Amino acid sequence: MNSEQERPRYRQWFGVMRLLAGAAVVGSLFEHLGIPAGMLLGSALGAGLVNQPVTPRMRPATFPRAMRQTGLIAIGFVSGVMLTVDSLVSTAAVALPVVAAYLALGILNLVFITLLMSRYRVDPATAVLTVTPGGLSEVSSLAVDKGAQLGVVLTVHAVRLFALVFLVLPILLTVLA
Repeated sequence: MNSEQERPRYRQWFGVMRLLAGAAVVGSLFEHLGIPAGMLLGSALGAGLVNQPVTPRMRPATFPRAMRQTGLIAIGFVSGVMLTVDSLVSTAAVALPVVAAYLALGILNLVFITLLMSRYRVDPATAVLTVTPGGLSEVSSLAVDKGAQLGVVLTVHAVRLFALVFLVLPILLTVLA
């Protein structure tokens, strides 16, 4: 820590370690409690909680771009391992209803984007990313890269996920059982 250049690097790595610790603790807790997608939701919530400034001098930590990209590669790798020929064949069997559902969802998303931009004055990048299908980690990384309001994007995605898991899923299980 002799030079000024070492100090910011030290602070950046300290911030990254703080984020990883928060993510690991809350993610593990959610997973232990059996919350659906607990590790993913808990790690996002944990990292967000420890990244809040406790003192006026404290600045939120940021991940270096290379580290974010490495994380996305790891997520893609884990997802790709589960992709098999059988899963592709079974997906092809339901292709028409899936395409219809995506078209309906696309129309609903356009309405929601328009509402966010016109009524709530949300910038276009944030509005689009709030309704972008995909995992929380991928959409979060895109939001950071595009300069969108990360808090808004994460909040809407979390609400959508919780609504799906705690409202829609139990209804579907009841109807289909």
